[in-house]
Amino acid sequence: MESWYLAEAGKPIPAYSEAELYGIKTAVWDEFSKKAGFRAQDFSPESKTVKLFRNLGIAAALIVAVGIGFYFYSTQNTKDNRLVNKQTTPVIPGSNRALLTLADGTKVALDNSKNGELAQKSGIQIVKLADGQLLYRIPKSTQKTGLEHLSNTIQTPNGGQYQLILEDGTKVWLNAASSLRYPMVFSSHDRVVELEGEAYFEVAKDKKRRFVVKTIQQEVAVLGTHFNINAYPEESSVKTTLLEGSVRVTEKNKGTGATVLLKPGQASQFNGGQFDVKEVDTEEAVAWKNGYFVFDNEDLKTAVRKVARWYNLDVVYTGQFGAVEIGGSVSRFDNIDQVLQVLRLTTRLNFKVEGRRLIISH
Repeated sequence: MESWYLAEAGKPIPAYSEAELYGIKTAVWDEFSKKAGFRAQDFSPESKTVKLFRNLGIAAALIVAVGIGFYFYSTQNTKDNRLVNKQTTPVIPGSNRALLTLADGTKVALDNSKNGELAQKSGIQIVKLADGQLLYRIPKSTQKTGLEHLSNTIQTPNGGQYQLILEDGTKVWLNAASSLRYPMVFSSHDRVVELEGEAYFEVAKDKKRRFVVKTIQQEVAVLGTHFNINAYPEESSVKTTLLEGSVRVTEKNKGTGATVLLKPGQASQFNGGQFDVKEVDTEEAVAWKNGYFVFDNEDLKTAVRKVARWYNLDVVYTGQFGAVEIGGSVSRFDNIDQVLQVLRLTTRLNFKVEGRRLIISH
């Protein structure tokens, strides 16, 4: 007994006996013979014509079935290829990208804006310079009174970075997935900004006004100095690294009021109710600003988060991972494969990119 299949669905239709198939085919050919001029005896059970057409009918049915199957396979294969091509987005390094939100709620995509003056608020010019820089320019004739209450926010996405020059001349480099809230004009008392994420500061000297950086966990106060703050919410603690001058770091989230004064070449992290201060390689702390990933026996997941933020990837770990440390350095503007090769060599783990996912396995 034969079973016939629908090529496009792969499901069997009811099986027919030889006699039933013969009856169906004979009925079809009887109808066809009337229009084609065949004689009735040509379709009798003993007729060679019937046998010929019966064989031709089976062959034709098989050809049609194979043809339909091939058509659906080709169509599906083409769709699959289109789907793969559509989902496969090149993984490229980050670039100068940021969103500026003005005091009145106006949003400006800095990566799409032309260089030059973006806006003018209360006499203050907001200017976009080349190479990812934003400048606040205040003419001498501008009255500053009351402007300290007008705050702007600059925010970088995953895969973005930007440089900002505040109205007092302080320079700020903002890393990927970070935001900085700041007044258009600083008050006559303190210069206060709020940071989430990571930023490097070169603070303009002003003996009369402290420069204060607030994060969720701590405050950093300086008069004029160079330092880096890593305050990503997904990291276990805020890390402050001092390159030049001096800074005072105060814990504010745990209620301890703990304070530490850093010297150049030192970094602080708040752990267990007090600050842990260490001598560090400052070049490692600001490597991101200078265009590099530098891993100095760094925890695997911390290092991978740096890479994922910059290349805008989601991280997936398959399996259990113990204490794994990473060493080495590589340009942040290299192809993602070159960056992952550094991670492979130092950990002997597997790193694979699928779409926007970075998959890590043993």
